Amino acid sequence: MNAKQIAGRKRLPADFLPVAVLLLVAALALLWGLGRGSLAAWDEAIYAQVSKEVARGGDWLTLHWEYRPWFEKPPLFMWVTALFYRLFGVGEFWARAPSALSGVALVWVTYLVGKRAYGGRVGVLAGAVLLTCYHFLSFSRFGTTDVMLTLFASLALYAYLRLSDGGGRWWYPAWSSCALALMVKGAGALVAPAAIALALALDGRTGDALRSKHFRRGALLALLIVAPWHALMYAWHGRAFVDEYFGYHVFARATRTLEGHPSGYLYFAGKLLDGFFPWCLLVPSAAVSEVRRWRRGESRAKVLLLFGALVFGVYTLIPTRRPWYIVPLYPALAVLVARFAVGLYGKYQTRPAHGRALAAACAVLFVVGALYSFVSLRLSREPEAPVARLARLARSTGPGDREPLLLLSETETLYAQVPLFYSDRPARQTYAASPPPAVEDAERYVSYQNLSEVTRTSPRRVILRREAIAGLSADYDVRVLAEDGPLAYATVARRPAFSR
Repeated sequence: MNAKQIAGRKRLPADFLPVAVLLLVAALALLWGLGRGSLAAWDEAIYAQVSKEVARGGDWLTLHWEYRPWFEKPPLFMWVTALFYRLFGVGEFWARAPSALSGVALVWVTYLVGKRAYGGRVGVLAGAVLLTCYHFLSFSRFGTTDVMLTLFASLALYAYLRLSDGGGRWWYPAWSSCALALMVKGAGALVAPAAIALALALDGRTGDALRSKHFRRGALLALLIVAPWHALMYAWHGRAFVDEYFGYHVFARATRTLEGHPSGYLYFAGKLLDGFFPWCLLVPSAAVSEVRRWRRGESRAKVLLLFGALVFGVYTLIPTRRPWYIVPLYPALAVLVARFAVGLYGKYQTRPAHGRALAAACAVLFVVGALYSFVSLRLSREPEAPVARLARLARSTGPGDREPLLLLSETETLYAQVPLFYSDRPARQTYAASPPPAVEDAERYVSYQNLSEVTRTSPRRVILRREAIAGLSADYDVRVLAEDGPLAYATVARRPAFSR
């Protein structure tokens, strides 16, 4: 190759190597050991089971949990998981892979947002800040919808920032990303288009957007993505779909505390201190700095401020609060913190001692963030649960083997989500003397039958606490098949009245 040919070759971007390193580290951090430990009760095990029933039952439109229609969420996350199941088999790794791969992609999108708004250095630094965010890492390795939602919301914000480049053509990815976010988590995705609408209004560009053919066609594209599934569910299931999908999981969550998890208005402030440590220490200064730039007309990413304020404000006002609700906030905060750090360094760059001190302080924050995230992940990592191991022993032998697996709860509830996934049997909660206190608003997942009724005709497979066995021996024949930690797996049959 001669000198002219070498000179004519297209050079790689200057930040190609650091971005490649970021993505490699993200892949290792989010995919390594992803299949360790059993699925967690409630959401992770529920989504994994819904996806399994999609993959095995072939009904890709009406989602099911325990083979009954399930309308809690839109289907996109479960479709992706079911596709992985079909290709690679059902297991913990592939139940979590859609979230983890979304996390890897989100690091790249965060870099793109930062680069577009403030330059390549901010983009790389923002991706690195996100990678040392404990909550981002934790929820990326958890098989739920929030990181995929965040990925599409961040793509919508990036497309909005690119509008000045493409003569309005970036409205297509902006609208379609909003639509895909909505197909992941329903009403939770509305904060992205709300932030874009506010940014348009504050810039005085709403009229221009509405007159743009690309805006209108992008909106039509979004409607074509979102409307068919929702219309079909309403046509097929009517009031049952509306009551669960909108009534319970949108309006009820927005107006009252559900499922017994009350919290105060400072709940998410505390979660930011934990989930975004130590970068949370820079958030107030970064936000004030960006607001000042906005007032001077110098801000190139006010949509990030608006998006962050909406996510934090809306979910603070909603009575039902969960730590994963503010996951979409972290990429925007990472960009704002990176912009603040780079701006501060540029301000003092002419003073070598100050510049070195700032660079050292930033390096310390990265080390602290990485160590805090690593230790927090290690401490929060759960080993395989005894109930999952025992449920595997009770595993169904085939489609015709549908005998329920009973879960005996007395003082402490044994939930059905994990045993259902691992046993492939219907899971039924039972009690011997009296049921544990009910969990408010969770009838689908927490309901009880009397043990004497369900064991009257024949022995049943039961998972129970070992200390409960002695109390059953007077009225039931209990044959222990296996023990694991505090639990036992046994067959239980009610004795005839004359033998008691």
